[in-house]
Amino acid sequence: MVFITGTTGFVGAFLLAELLATYPSKCKFVCLVRCESSENPLDRIRENMLFYQIWKDEYEQQIIPLQGDLEKNHFGLDDESYQSFTHQIDIIFHCGAIVNFILPYSQLYGSNVCGTREIIRFATFNPSSSIPVHYISTISVLPSDINQEISIDEISPEQLIGGYAQSKWVAEKLIAKAINCGLSVDIYRLGWICPNTRTGACNQHDIYTLLLAGMMKNNCYPESLSRSHLNGLPVDFMAKSIVHLSNLQLRVHGNIYHVMNRNNNIKFVDIIDGIHKYGIAIESVAYDVWKTKIKSIDNLHNPLETVVKYFSQSNSTERNTINTDRFFSAICELDISSLDENYIFKWLNFIMKYIIRK
Repeated sequence: MVFITGTTGFVGAFLLAELLATYPSKCKFVCLVRCESSENPLDRIRENMLFYQIWKDEYEQQIIPLQGDLEKNHFGLDDESYQSFTHQIDIIFHCGAIVNFILPYSQLYGSNVCGTREIIRFATFNPSSSIPVHYISTISVLPSDINQEISIDEISPEQLIGGYAQSKWVAEKLIAKAINCGLSVDIYRLGWICPNTRTGACNQHDIYTLLLAGMMKNNCYPESLSRSHLNGLPVDFMAKSIVHLSNLQLRVHGNIYHVMNRNNNIKFVDIIDGIHKYGIAIESVAYDVWKTKIKSIDNLHNPLETVVKYFSQSNSTERNTINTDRFFSAICELDISSLDENYIFKWLNFIMKYIIRK
């Protein structure tokens, strides 16, 4: 039986879909979902996977939706249920977290730090038979001038920018202590996870999704981005890679994988060209002009405000090339699709149909 968190998010949904496709049909998946008591947690999972176009009705037979909260002691479950699950679960995939590059550490501490602590407590509840954990982290725990797969103990939080990176650094410190105490944990540090290669389905809350949606709606983009490129790993390849790595019978645990794309970069100019081919007129403007135009939008919940804040911070600058040798040597048998013109069109089409027009 598999225990997985974060299935109402982007990464978690695709990871669950890949696990369902890979594991035997008799395998059950306990999905921890935070929701109101009046809500059906399975509905939350289904609606999310439907949005990303990866839901299959037969999944319902394997999913055990579990209403709970990562931030609460024992996930908010009663003692009997909690103890029962600790005896039934064979493996844990923990990708539940708040991913936000704007919020301060204090607002991310509960979900990202306390949530990881509760996962460790759950995995080690039975000391004689602890549960292996596959922990989804972020490349943001590395300062921009470091490119090696180093231990979290070699990184100072003072080198990190933003509450999200700091919260995941603290969470990795907890994981490192658990590993030193004998818990089997592998860590997957994700870079930017980009759209599904088959459908173009993308994270609706992702900073680049918001940026492109804003560009397509407002017919302009900041000229300063025209020479940049996006280094992304498609979400379906990410999920396939993590499931593949989690199934390797390695003697040593505590492995750290940098789950990033080292070969395929998406040039920003190719995205602009794709928008033109999509039939949308778009022009470059000075960054300050673009920022003023975005801020003038009369919408209290304008998501582009987040984009402006992000690109105004130094954490949006490019970092050194990350060493991904361990990751790619372990998944050499998997093929990654080219992030070409057709891929960009699928991405733009998904944004237009399911995000801009929704």
